[in-house]
Amino acid sequence: MSRKKVLEREVDIDKLQKIRKQEDDPKIRDRILGIIMIEKGMKKEEIADLLSITDVTLWRWTKSYNEEGIDGLVDEYRSGRNSKLSTEEKEDLKQTLKNKPKEVGYDKEAWSTKLVLHHIKEEYGVEYHPRYIQDFLRNLGFELKKPRPKHYKSSEKNRKEYYKEVKPLKKN
Repeated sequence: MSRKKVLEREVDIDKLQKIRKQEDDPKIRDRILGIIMIEKGMKKEEIADLLSITDVTLWRWTKSYNEEGIDGLVDEYRSGRNSKLSTEEKEDLKQTLKNKPKEVGYDKEAWSTKLVLHHIKEEYGVEYHPRYIQDFLRNLGFELKKPRPKHYKSSEKNRKEYYKEVKPLKKN
């Protein structure tokens, strides 16, 4: 008794292997490999186990390949949720953050993520999760900088020499 044919499209294994070698995305490479394994007659459970996926995932790949061919294995762009702040509000926030907090009315010398969260809530009535705010600020073009008591490249030897010279001057 022959097995039911899973792939409805004609499969050129050599062509798929060439495409797989040229593909940068490891997810798509795995999907192509899954299709090749199906065409070679391997059992679905065995393929799923080898690729560390579920049977349902393999079924979806097969369905996508049957409907659209190789293009069905490529993820479509997903935009995600709309931003809580409008483009104008983001630009206004960006300009505000270029100033020191004291210039905006806060009693701090530098912006912290907590202060930015507070400012966004007060100014725009929008709350963001504390873990998200760093990504949000990076997307606006800002970098996270950690305050340090001394420069990370400073030499302990040079620092001691500097203080030997400065201490006598301070006594005068």
